[in-house]
Amino acid sequence: RFGETRLLHPSICLDCSSALIPCLVVAVLLAMPTVVTSDLHPGVAAAIAQAGSHAAKAKVRDFTQQEEGDAAQWVSEPLHERHPDLLVHTDRPFNAEPPNYALQEMITPQGLHYRRQHTPVPVVDEASYRVSVGVAGAEPRRFSLAELKGFRERELTVTFMCTGNRRSEFNTEHDGETMGLPWKNGSISTAAWKGALLADVLQAAGIDDSLEESGFRFMTFYGLEDYRISVPLSKCLAKGGDCILAWAMNGETLPRDHGFPLRVVIPGFVGARSVKWISRILVTKDEVDGMHQVGIAYKQLAPNVKKLSDVTKDYIHALPPIDHVPVTSAVTAPEPGAQVAPGQVLAVAGYAYSGAGRAVIRVDVSLDGGNTWGQAELARAADAQGMRSGRAWAWVQWRYSAVVPQACPCPGQLDIVCKAVDDQYNQQPHGGSAIWNLRGILNTSWGRTTVHVGTPGSEISAEALSGDGTIANVGVKMSASFQCPECRQRFESDRAKQLHWKFIHDPNRHQED
Repeated sequence: RFGETRLLHPSICLDCSSALIPCLVVAVLLAMPTVVTSDLHPGVAAAIAQAGSHAAKAKVRDFTQQEEGDAAQWVSEPLHERHPDLLVHTDRPFNAEPPNYALQEMITPQGLHYRRQHTPVPVVDEASYRVSVGVAGAEPRRFSLAELKGFRERELTVTFMCTGNRRSEFNTEHDGETMGLPWKNGSISTAAWKGALLADVLQAAGIDDSLEESGFRFMTFYGLEDYRISVPLSKCLAKGGDCILAWAMNGETLPRDHGFPLRVVIPGFVGARSVKWISRILVTKDEVDGMHQVGIAYKQLAPNVKKLSDVTKDYIHALPPIDHVPVTSAVTAPEPGAQVAPGQVLAVAGYAYSGAGRAVIRVDVSLDGGNTWGQAELARAADAQGMRSGRAWAWVQWRYSAVVPQACPCPGQLDIVCKAVDDQYNQQPHGGSAIWNLRGILNTSWGRTTVHVGTPGSEISAEALSGDGTIANVGVKMSASFQCPECRQRFESDRAKQLHWKFIHDPNRHQED
């Protein structure tokens, strides 16, 4: 229920919150090939039935995207573009985020840039493709991709961030569940985008700032899949706005997942404003109608609003949509749950970002939950993206090195936190409760991770970590050839696997066995 595997209370099911019996008992019973529920206590039988039902329909749902629908819609998905290390939240439409190691690179590695789709990926013929550019009520001009490539090129390093980044951290027993995909800290990525300056294309279509005097305030972008949003016209026309119509990503043809053949890049704005698969660009007096602009999708309600029925539709429509990300940061190394030793030199890493072109000027890091602080070293995407430039379109990567203390404030663990400061001295809020909102957007609270500190004689060995380095699989052999059909344990021989199944999983085994 809460977006990650954790036991909040030994008697509360994470899916249904039922306080019936310990969840571990339900899990063990569900793992058995056959369970005769008539022989069990009614509460236990009900828990098993309910848990089985949850497992059968364990799908993440997001009302802002289309349902899976007909399988025929998905036969042309660009599967080869999708790296196997992506953490997938939904397959259809495809929504996924990179692992922490990819978030430690200035340019997100190929195939690992986060994906946010609302529909199947359109199939587009480049030769016949045209984008329409015009003003509402007037005849538009249509450009081919070849014509657009005749404009002067511009390449920019830009970070896109989904407003739901770190949404899963909002989902707590205290504050409640949010609406949307359970993103961790990876719905953010950075790429070098190349294309034509949008302002040049607009000028060629007869569009300039004189339209603002006639009441035209918005530039509305339409995608081929019917996604549509509006941004202020002034941003698109500004000399320092740096908006581009991009046909290349990291020096290669724009991948289909990221908008082939053409997407708009609106630097400094949330990722949702950089529309993919552009079909139409229209100057309008009013912002476009629709869920993603005037609806609830990108709007933040107060923390006491726990359901949509608590507010009216008119109230939601009157709120402004999110354009810029407040300053934020996250810890990307070490991994949550990693094992460290007293006296060990600990390398801590992460990213920090602020919207609207504001540059991050400092990242504070603490190993004791915020009682004491040190400052991280920062690396920028480009010299031109420095403080007070107004054009810091990309994140900074930060690094911090410290020695694990012999005596930790919280015995057995280190609570690593980070907070960023931008060039207007905006800072991150301490915790998530005060900024919790039903849509789970803009979780810009301190970045956090916890690692375990081992003392001599109690450290977890490499062998105990079973080769994959996770605490979750401590004591579980992961590298042998024969895997138990009921659990993750692996064995060197089929005989060993059979004996394990007999003594652990066989429902007909006798106690004396």
